[in-house]
Amino acid sequence: MTGSAPAPDAADDDGSAEPMLPPIDENAETTRDPMEMVASTFMEELRTGKRPSVDDFASRFPQQAEEIRDLLPMLIALEDVKAKHELDSVKQPLPQQLEIEQLGEYKILREIGRGGMGVVFEALYEKINRRVAVKLLPWRFPSRSRWRKQFLREAQLAARLKHPHIVTVYNYGEDNGRCYYAMQLVEGVGLDRLIQRLRQGRGIVAVDEIHKEFRQHGQGCDALMPTSGLSNRILKRGAWHQFGKIAAQIASAIRYAHRQGTLHRDIKPANIMLDTRGALWITDFGLAMAKEHALTGQEVVAGTLRYMSPEQFEGQFDERSDIYSFGVTLYELCTLVPAFSTSTRFQLVKGIKAGERRRPKEIVPTIPADFDEIIMRCMAVNPNERYQQISDVLEDLTRFLGGQPLRDAKETFWSRLWKPW
Repeated sequence: MTGSAPAPDAADDDGSAEPMLPPIDENAETTRDPMEMVASTFMEELRTGKRPSVDDFASRFPQQAEEIRDLLPMLIALEDVKAKHELDSVKQPLPQQLEIEQLGEYKILREIGRGGMGVVFEALYEKINRRVAVKLLPWRFPSRSRWRKQFLREAQLAARLKHPHIVTVYNYGEDNGRCYYAMQLVEGVGLDRLIQRLRQGRGIVAVDEIHKEFRQHGQGCDALMPTSGLSNRILKRGAWHQFGKIAAQIASAIRYAHRQGTLHRDIKPANIMLDTRGALWITDFGLAMAKEHALTGQEVVAGTLRYMSPEQFEGQFDERSDIYSFGVTLYELCTLVPAFSTSTRFQLVKGIKAGERRRPKEIVPTIPADFDEIIMRCMAVNPNERYQQISDVLEDLTRFLGGQPLRDAKETFWSRLWKPW
């Protein structure tokens, strides 16, 4: 878990327990000042990412139009100052070692990872002697802060997902002004670390090394690990069948999340863990959102740049965007090189939008043609030319693992479009 803090999500706070204020009825009898009600509604919309317009509010409430044009710009300026102050807090480097011994009912044992939006600890839930992972938002924010609400939403979205390859969230709590949530402890390493290890030396990683690295350094997030996974005790470069099984596990978890109405929005190697039994786990739903809020056209650019789909730079996102990021992750696992590697952010974005990447098979000729094709279909620049659903990807991965031909690529969009009701 590494990286800088992402901007707070600007989409509707679907995970928040706080309801939106109802529309103002100017004819209703109330003791509140009408302008106070207007300002309250405006601020609520502003804080939940709706980007309200001063002119729009002046039109909606013509009797207060003059006051609205005077007051609301000042409220926006004050909110901007507050948001900048919170962002400045997040940008401050954390201490090398956080002196935290207890968070709620959890005894902190050691730190096992850091990311843009939190620090993860191995902890002990002493009541039942269970080891867990605890993710902490290490900065103290007011209760209405976007950062705090986004962290709560992350816990809420992840907690409703129950799947063998998604890290389980147990509960959420607050301690001395700090927010945290407890989740399953997976003894394993991130796929990013696995890729790094496969690049080195003989390109072989043994299960014992995974366990050793977790105990020495930590990386992720139960002792209740599934038995399905890799077929033997080592993973090596060019193990295409094993890589196919890894991909199928990840695709299965993404399919489940999508069926539950959740888009991950940050699929990348660092957010996927391999445990000592060869099982894969998706972690970190910090940027996740409900599908009904995906195609807003106003979404902030969120995610890790190298794994983002072209349409995300235009504020668009749906299931196919997760499929694209999955494809980039699979590309990196199979080739051991980034799909896009440039010296500047501008060149990187330009390359992603133009699809300037080589086929995996051009880099590693031994990659099976069908596996190469699956990756390329996931990474098509035009979303309509990708797999349209992650279940389509999983079906082709199953075909690949079973030695069967892939589905016709044209079926992924046009046949669905013309399929009879």
